[in-house]
Amino acid sequence: MKVLLCPDSFKGALAAPDVAAAMAQGWQRVFPLEKPLSLPLADGGEGTLDVLLRATGGERFTETVTGPLGEPVKAAWGLLPDGTAIVELAQAAGLTLVPPEKRDPKRTTTYGVGELLRHATRRTQKLIITLGGSATNDGGTGILETFDYNQQLGYVVRIACDVDNPLTGPRGASAVFGPQKGATPEDVAILDARLSKLRDRLKLPEQPGDGAAGGAAYGLRWLFPGAHLMPGIDLVLDAIEFDTHLMDADLVLTGEGRLDSQTLGGKAVAGVAQRAKARGVPVIALVGSLGSDVTGQQLADIGITAAFPLAPGPCTLDESLHNTAAWLANATERVARLYALSS
Repeated sequence: MKVLLCPDSFKGALAAPDVAAAMAQGWQRVFPLEKPLSLPLADGGEGTLDVLLRATGGERFTETVTGPLGEPVKAAWGLLPDGTAIVELAQAAGLTLVPPEKRDPKRTTTYGVGELLRHATRRTQKLIITLGGSATNDGGTGILETFDYNQQLGYVVRIACDVDNPLTGPRGASAVFGPQKGATPEDVAILDARLSKLRDRLKLPEQPGDGAAGGAAYGLRWLFPGAHLMPGIDLVLDAIEFDTHLMDADLVLTGEGRLDSQTLGGKAVAGVAQRAKARGVPVIALVGSLGSDVTGQQLADIGITAAFPLAPGPCTLDESLHNTAAWLANATERVARLYALSS
């Protein structure tokens, strides 16, 4: 029997490798001689750098760069064995770097991301840039400032993102993601106008996904004209050779902090399920919470056989965060016992 453990992180509680470890513990309570294969994931947001370096044996570098509020921060980037550099935007401009009381996307900058890119491009012209988890809404202007705006670079670049939002408008970066970063309704209008001015200045035709990371995708496409936007989960699944592991798999266990309608749009769990479905491999999702905006049929359509929330009963958020590892192990044990009945 071959079982794959392919979870994303449970944000605020456990990193993806720790989620996989808790799942493995629960599974082996029922099948002590069957060690599942752990393949922790990320979908282009925080943790993608670590997942890719772990999967490939790449090299990690740490630099002091400008943080989202202009303060110095330590930020990492990576170099894969094939010579591709990985720059994770959240390392230098992530929302977790800004205390809740200081979150204001009118002030935050991606300048430090540009500094990381400068370090990376001294070593290689092959780049992967991951965009999730940003504290910014500057359209990538901070990045462009580090390159003096007047450079366009002919590098081979893949930009990993997990949204298809445009740069501006009611589905744009400011309207949809600005409030999550501290923007008031008045701020949203200001931010959207700024991005419109940037578009008028750069004159780069928009495409779906340009709103990723507060519009950083748009600025990066101008800086790197040959850049290709792609779902972050596809990039990660290819890097860990997921399709190869699926060939003789019997079951896939995946999971994330919250499974809802956003999951269906290309998050890690959906990417795993869709590939497993194509191979006829069942997928069980263990989640911190299950949104009421998804139906069992919608989950089945993307390849999720069943999804189970972890909590054994009503609980507070603090209780859930504190008990995530134990509840993951217990939930996985329950799944394993059901699986044993059908084997």
